[in-house]
Amino acid sequence: MKKVALIIFFCHAVAIILLVHEVGYRVNFTDSMPLGIYQIVPGKPAKGDLVTFNLREDNPYFQISLDRKYLGLNENAPLLKALAGTTGDNIEISSAGVSVNGSLLQRSRQKSSDNFGRKLPALLHSTVIPSEKCLVMSTHNENSFDSRYFGLVDLSLMQRVIHVFTFK
Repeated sequence: MKKVALIIFFCHAVAIILLVHEVGYRVNFTDSMPLGIYQIVPGKPAKGDLVTFNLREDNPYFQISLDRKYLGLNENAPLLKALAGTTGDNIEISSAGVSVNGSLLQRSRQKSSDNFGRKLPALLHSTVIPSEKCLVMSTHNENSFDSRYFGLVDLSLMQRVIHVFTFK
């Protein structure tokens, strides 16, 4: 009897998560940002906003992210990051980390390998961000899978999000 109740509970939980996703909410289970519920909101993303997007399949890092399960079990799960740099911003990469317009971003030092010792490609280089591209970073975890590794992201792929409820 307990097994049946557990199966029913699990099915209901999955259904609720799918329904919540369908109406514009996202549940973050990763360490990149605080665990919790986020809502997609209208408007063009601006620097400092939280954004969600999917990594493009033509990104050289896409296949590596699939092979290493960086996006979890979902093959192309949406990512949740902070929009740290936009068109015209100057990005500098140094041993201290990533700077935008001369300001060092917290927890932004690039690593050469992941937590399992596998080499990490670095697709981000010092540059001025071109039109319609953005720098996305985690403001929460220095081990985040973000622009340090997969490079700049198309602004057109992003949606603004706000946190609704996070677990501290």
